[in-house]
Amino acid sequence: MGGLVNRPTPIRTLAALVLAASAAGAHAQPTPANGKPGTGPVAPPVSSLPSQVVVDILGAKGARIPLAIPVTIASLKPELQKGAVDPFFTTLNDDLSGSRVFLVSDPTLYPKGLRPPRNRPEGDQWKASAAQYLLDTRLAQENDTNIVVEAQLYDLGTLQPILAKKYSGPLAASRRIAHTLANDLTRQFTGKPGPYLTKIAFVSDRDEPRVKEIYTMDFDGETQRRVTNSRTLSLAPDWSPDGKRIVYQSYEKDNPGVFLIGRDGADKFRIPLSTQLNASPSFSPDGKTIAFCGSVRGNPEIYTVQTDGSNLKRLTENVAIDSTPRWSPNGRELAFTSNRQGSPQIYMMDLEGANVRRVSLAGSWNDEASFSPDGGRVAFACRNDGDFQICVMEIGTGRTLQISEGPGAHENPTWSPDGTKIAWEVMRGSSTQIAVANADGSAMRIVTSTGNNFSPAWIKTLE
Repeated sequence: MGGLVNRPTPIRTLAALVLAASAAGAHAQPTPANGKPGTGPVAPPVSSLPSQVVVDILGAKGARIPLAIPVTIASLKPELQKGAVDPFFTTLNDDLSGSRVFLVSDPTLYPKGLRPPRNRPEGDQWKASAAQYLLDTRLAQENDTNIVVEAQLYDLGTLQPILAKKYSGPLAASRRIAHTLANDLTRQFTGKPGPYLTKIAFVSDRDEPRVKEIYTMDFDGETQRRVTNSRTLSLAPDWSPDGKRIVYQSYEKDNPGVFLIGRDGADKFRIPLSTQLNASPSFSPDGKTIAFCGSVRGNPEIYTVQTDGSNLKRLTENVAIDSTPRWSPNGRELAFTSNRQGSPQIYMMDLEGANVRRVSLAGSWNDEASFSPDGGRVAFACRNDGDFQICVMEIGTGRTLQISEGPGAHENPTWSPDGTKIAWEVMRGSSTQIAVANADGSAMRIVTSTGNNFSPAWIKTLE
């Protein structure tokens, strides 16, 4: 019961907000859809060495690719080791070890030296570590401020390099270079990059008591930066499809409002709305429309509005609490939470508010739907007995799998733009932090630690 007692879920929070909106005397009547009243840039890789490109489409659903990643070769300068080599190798190893594409072999089984393997016996020594491929990396200091990383991926069956890359950038860019290399390796075997250069927006109370602001961070929790400066409650961020803006809910002007802001904190704009409450905003896939939960005369419904505040439409008309709308990737449907049949469950409807149907069938309480990028699955907070957990449902079959485990309330899931990972918030005791895991729940890591951190929203674009 911890998920209900210690921290209200969005639909319960909305009930309290509805009372406040009703007391404020909301009288606006927007037209419903059915007509009824009511840090600085880092240089990219400078060159790619000639390589034989071999693409084996396995992806996250296929067999994992056995890979050896010995430590990076570099000069033994303490300042270079600490400032670049260690961050580079640690980041690269974490990226690939936590991937569903690669299976990193046991480094205690690696042969000493023999890089690259020059003959069959040397190759067989590497294969004895259960690796099929060898990633050889070397880092050198180019000048006082820049480093160069060279990487070669060897097929241990043929002893031939199948991928060769060279990257250059400032000393402080070593982590980004590692993410870029991890992306290139993933693309080599799956045809598309991994999530390693993507961002997550989230809410944190780390700065002031009773104040929550919007932050962004790298997918692994590094480079955390504050975006808003509202000095109040700023909540529920969501990214524009191009990754340049964030929409969120804030209490800056009495009633909750919906705001847009640049990812760097510039160009803040409040969307003019005649509704009250105004919670849980969500960008459409084309970036032109915002879905949100608004209310007129105290009843929370699902609305859409253009980003300039025009063309406000009400999509639901029900005495129940309808909340937390989220767009399908094709832009033709919305998922939302409603208690219209008793306990909160996840429903879907088209953009005219028609064809409303319940899609969550398992569990006593389901909330906070998030579509996978391919539109075939929905992740959500699910509860039957005990605390909330994270479930993933196949939309076509209804098959539902719980992917989280352990103590605490697990809520607010969000997918990486390549569909291989899910982030969510975990509340344990008085602390709430953000976790990142593979889409099947494996390799979960807590990636925040300062203050309490909530409502992760993964950027929708791959870099």
